[in-house]
Amino acid sequence: MRWPLAATAAAILSTAASADYRDWCGWTELVDRIGLENVPTGADVIVGQVEAPNSSGHYMPDGDEPDFDGKYLIRRSGGSTTPSGHATMVAKKYYGLTNSLAPGVWFINCYEVNNWLQGGYLHVGSGGGTPPDGPMGDQKIWNHSWVGSFGSTNNDHDALRRVDWVVGRDDVLVTVGLNNGTIQQPLLSYGYNSISVGRRDGDHSWGDVPAPYEGAGRMKPDITGPLFTTSEATPTIAAAGAMFVEMVRNDPALPDEGEASETLKAVLMASATHSGPSGSGLDWNNNAPESGPDRGSTARPLDELVGAGHLDVNRAHMIFAGGQTDGSPEVGAAPLATQHGWSFDTFASSEQRNLRFTMPEGAAEFSALATWNRDVADNFSSFTLADINLELFRLESGTPVSLIGNETAWLAGNVASLSTVDNVEHLYLLELEPGDYILQLRCASGAADVALAWYSSDIVDGVFGDINGDGLVGVDDLLQLLAAWGECSGCPEDLDGDGFVGVNDLLAMLGAWS
Repeated sequence: MRWPLAATAAAILSTAASADYRDWCGWTELVDRIGLENVPTGADVIVGQVEAPNSSGHYMPDGDEPDFDGKYLIRRSGGSTTPSGHATMVAKKYYGLTNSLAPGVWFINCYEVNNWLQGGYLHVGSGGGTPPDGPMGDQKIWNHSWVGSFGSTNNDHDALRRVDWVVGRDDVLVTVGLNNGTIQQPLLSYGYNSISVGRRDGDHSWGDVPAPYEGAGRMKPDITGPLFTTSEATPTIAAAGAMFVEMVRNDPALPDEGEASETLKAVLMASATHSGPSGSGLDWNNNAPESGPDRGSTARPLDELVGAGHLDVNRAHMIFAGGQTDGSPEVGAAPLATQHGWSFDTFASSEQRNLRFTMPEGAAEFSALATWNRDVADNFSSFTLADINLELFRLESGTPVSLIGNETAWLAGNVASLSTVDNVEHLYLLELEPGDYILQLRCASGAADVALAWYSSDIVDGVFGDINGDGLVGVDDLLQLLAAWGECSGCPEDLDGDGFVGVNDLLAMLGAWS
């Protein structure tokens, strides 16, 4: 049986996108920082491209395009080789030699969406005894620049559950586009384990997943790409994923957990540039209270319009290069975190993991994001989802102290992310004051593999209160602090960064005493 699917290709290219979009997503900065020869290209990463057919039923990219020289475009759904203009446009941004962040990708499994959803791969509506087809070799990434619905919530749920199940089985990254304009479409943006992608200018169907769909209230999009249609923005996120899969595979210092679907998603989102839609003049905002006893606490982890923000592959590269530092169940044993980095931990209910951040200069900008997958039953009849919380504490005399309601420790943002419906938690802070901090992940219920990624604009190093740099906080540091007593803007003795060395600095030093 076939269900009608309104799988519509997103809009034509805006003339505003004629500039090199790689200048807008951190790629140019990455080249400047590490050199073009060291920038990952997605080499040898196998990917999939699922396309809505055009009016003539064609879904393949144009294999005669010079941008696809040396690419193997496999027609998994059969049919004509006559190209689709939309598929060609998407492919150029996904793996084109001159237009993509991942020109090293050369093997592509291509599907027509109705075939992919039904008999060709996913087997929607076939019952719990018929799972999706097995992995296509070592394929790591799927891109979906189409939107639609079966017109049946039950069938849409089956499709979304099957996609999330595939992510869990195959550990693949799935990027899905939102609709252009204001009208939401459930497929595939209402999934949990994929990355839903909006466009740079915010003219996409942002909003919460509505009832009666599963997980009503979850925020979409997760991130925005650097272009002006969702069809083109989405493959830039997929291409970025391919870049970092190659990076992890080729760097012996990076463990396999770096290419886990959760890690890729966490890093891409945590590293995003936090600003509103381009040209809007709006700031990034996840609606954390700005004053009062709940200051800094939110159950809305993302910005409503742009999710985590705009793709930034330079920052993402920094996070991956920072390496894996897994947290400790005990605050007292929390390892020192790097300036940028990530973790991957398995949680059971009521467990926690702690990382220690020593910030001698504070941080003009600090971002941390955790994500985990829902676990779909093998017969697709049910699922479970862990409830994870993320919170930053000040460490005082070895004890974590809540920052919720604190009026001075940071200028703007949130120190606690406490959603009960999203499978993402996110902290974003501006002007975090110097100090010693504990970043804590807590599993309120359920169980999950959780990836955490973080980025700090300023150094995370050393021992807080160690003014003379000997690795200890002791008498010599105390004498140096007392000698600087009084007005002392910008000096290392001003531990709390208020421009004055005084009682608060003395107490902070005593709290960090070695």
